[in-house]
Amino acid sequence: MQSGEIVVHSVIIRPERLQQFEGNLMLFFTGLSRIAAEVAKDQIANIPKKIDTLNTMKGMVDQAYSILTDGNLELDAFGELLNDTWKLKRSLSAKVTNDHVDEIYSRAIKAGAIGGKLLGAGNGGFMCFYVKPEKRATVRKALGDLIHVPFKFDFDGSKIIVYQPNEIM
Repeated sequence: MQSGEIVVHSVIIRPERLQQFEGNLMLFFTGLSRIAAEVAKDQIANIPKKIDTLNTMKGMVDQAYSILTDGNLELDAFGELLNDTWKLKRSLSAKVTNDHVDEIYSRAIKAGAIGGKLLGAGNGGFMCFYVKPEKRATVRKALGDLIHVPFKFDFDGSKIIVYQPNEIM
């Protein structure tokens, strides 16, 4: 939107489709930590030169919405869309990726991931891949040197989780 306004809409997905979608996502820690503000600062500085790319990315939101909500569309198209968005995100700044991240992405794709992307600002942190269930073990093995982080979608909002290892149960 020209005004800079952000509009949020609920995404209503049938429970069985949501379960399938969740089962096709894999999250890995790249082993790299970074200061996201430095990466984001570079991306922000490039905005005037990247308006067309950003508009293309914005247009992909409608595609993602359709893939998730239209039961007639194959969910695998979401993986392909992730691949496309990753290519665009990489073009936003030289600081978005690095050789280590590119090598992780390449290994995951060769092992059967349909698509994926680095989460957050870039240059490290976590990568999410879209992987069919029958390829999950192959992808996990290919990325065996990384920490695989199993996750489930949560719809309850923020929670405080207390870990007290010395507490007697």
